[in-house]
Amino acid sequence: MLKEKNFRHLANMITPLVNSLIKRFSDFFELSPSINEAILATCFHPCYKLRWISNEYDHEKNRIQNLCINAAENIFNNDITNNSNSSDEDDDNFIVYSSQPEAKTIKKADLEVVTFFNDKAKSLNILNNYPIIKKLFIRFNTSLCSSAPVERMFSMAGFINNPTRNKLSDITFEKLVFLKGNKDKLTI
Repeated sequence: MLKEKNFRHLANMITPLVNSLIKRFSDFFELSPSINEAILATCFHPCYKLRWISNEYDHEKNRIQNLCINAAENIFNNDITNNSNSSDEDDDNFIVYSSQPEAKTIKKADLEVVTFFNDKAKSLNILNNYPIIKKLFIRFNTSLCSSAPVERMFSMAGFINNPTRNKLSDITFEKLVFLKGNKDKLTI
């Protein structure tokens, strides 16, 4: 699309920029399993759910739905395990031979995921209607609240990226920041 435009000074940059974007984000473009957490973060956001998956990736839609259901089942099973551990001691001596409760929990998690995906609302308030989805949204769409390590890293990067070293490649810059940040852990 950009090649069709008549750019006078930037025409030679379009192809390398597009190629570098494709190289850098190829896992994201191909929806590879290495980015499952990013996929889950998108799917559990009410604005996106499964709407972002284009028709050319329909073959991946079932894998992504199963990924979401498995994540919901894991959260739900962890909640049940935590709640059962906090029950009375009398319950610990009682042995249950039936597997029906486990089947019901999986179906409840599956049902909540499917209902969430079919809900047309895009507001964050709908997460209150889906407790499992809300926990998954918080898990995959929030970050740690500490800014001190990030500020230290940017300060360190500022020392490396100074006017006399402005021609560093991205890879070299990244390596230098990594080495400077971990110099106390390196043994020579």
